[in-house]
Amino acid sequence: LALRPDGTVVCWGDNDYGQAPPAGVDGDFVAIAAGLYHSLALRPDGSVACWGAQQDVDHPEDSDDDYYPIDLGQAPPAGIPGEFDAIAAGLYH
Repeated sequence: LALRPDGTVVCWGDNDYGQAPPAGVDGDFVAIAAGLYHSLALRPDGSVACWGAQQDVDHPEDSDDDYYPIDLGQAPPAGIPGEFDAIAAGLYH
């Protein structure tokens, strides 16, 4: 995952879980972070975009996979207000 001077994100390598930025994610980012199955990007206005996969323990059990696509615009989760100055991604968070 790499951030270009113009604020766009590029990446290479494995993308089995959609870790690469999809076409629907607007550019103009000031910081990026990569987790195991997901990626985050911080916009100049303090908003956060995320994409990739998340583990969902409440998903129906008829699936063979424990990881499901993140809905664009899901970060941060409901109930966490504010604008942000920095981001970080961990293995699963």
